[in-house]
Amino acid sequence: MRPFRLGLIALLAAVPARAEDDWKIRLEAVIARSVAQNPSVAERESRIEAARHRIGQAGALPDPEVEFGLQDVPISPVSLTADDFTMEKVTARQAFPAAGKRPARERLAQADFEAISAMHADHVVGLAADAADAFFGLGDLDARIEILERSRERLRRAAASATERYRVGKGAQADVLRANLEVTAVDERLAGLRGERRKTAARLNALQGLPAGSAIEPVPLPDADPSPPPPETLLEQAEGRSPSVAAAAADVRKAEEQLTLARLEHRPDFMGSAYFANRIDFPNFFGASVSMNLPFFQPKRLKELEAEREADLSAARANLAATRNEIRRGVEEASADLDRSREQVALFRSSIVPQAETNAGAAEEGYRVGQVDFLTLVRSALDLDQYRGELAARRAGAWRACAALQRASGLALLPGTPAAEGETHVQN
Repeated sequence: MRPFRLGLIALLAAVPARAEDDWKIRLEAVIARSVAQNPSVAERESRIEAARHRIGQAGALPDPEVEFGLQDVPISPVSLTADDFTMEKVTARQAFPAAGKRPARERLAQADFEAISAMHADHVVGLAADAADAFFGLGDLDARIEILERSRERLRRAAASATERYRVGKGAQADVLRANLEVTAVDERLAGLRGERRKTAARLNALQGLPAGSAIEPVPLPDADPSPPPPETLLEQAEGRSPSVAAAAADVRKAEEQLTLARLEHRPDFMGSAYFANRIDFPNFFGASVSMNLPFFQPKRLKELEAEREADLSAARANLAATRNEIRRGVEEASADLDRSREQVALFRSSIVPQAETNAGAAEEGYRVGQVDFLTLVRSALDLDQYRGELAARRAGAWRACAALQRASGLALLPGTPAAEGETHVQN
């Protein structure tokens, strides 16, 4: 499985990307690296392998026993031939659990294997969602950094122009001071964004199993908004295919088998044994016997054991219900965030940013003909950059909400996420 993932990474890296698909190919490569190289994946795969090997052990008989000994040897003088009861004895024993116990233990081990496997599948989907969240977080920061860098260059040109106007007596000193102040304020915001980017990049690198300080190229944001299935469809699919539900259901089966074993404790286990006794100068002996334990002589212990397992089963069933409830809550919250982000993106694109562009253009023209002051010009330009930055944040927020939706539902919604049979990714 791991060579396939590494091959997928190499394939994605070798595919030439169109500009509009660059984000998708890069996201698929990020998720592929996360699934292939994150140490937690290898740890969970090893635990799955260990659980698989426990299934064969669970149904096996206990180890047979062999005993070698000397019996009835006289103390004085020590001799193996002086007494006809002295013998060299070999005894073999084999324990036989009561009927039904071995199949129940095997079913218990199988349920444990299924639970661990489902938890691993849920972990992989969540890991892909975390990687996508960090990826789009970088896209948000990169877009806002680019906007602020352009804004800083405009402000520097404006400061130079204000200085020149002041020098020739056509401008006020306050305009020069204000322009320099705004340049400094933009530098402060850029320092904050770059520090946040460094933290987010370290998180993304760690998810991919890379050194935390590895350089990451600027991340482009998708032009399109995510369009996952509606919440009702997601909830229906999650009920049937979510790995977290499968893990909780497997825990219920484990608790049921443990209760079955507790009830089977009323049945006695058997021990078969046989021996051969060699006597030096006398006829040899052999014999056989069957023994059993008597658990029904401890009714209080058996009653408490059964009550314990019944409580465990009730807890497992409650956990299954809680898991389904948590999925419903998470899907609804992520869907609300997604809908809000998409509505805000539409509003910023259709109204707020165009109005800010018009306002900035009018202010620039008015300043050129002397109808508005320098402060109005600066504020209109800064407002435009602020709204563009907020648009970028909402665009990234929509995809981050989609990542949260994947994490909550346990379904593969983002490109590059390993999908179970029958699942589809986000259409965009």
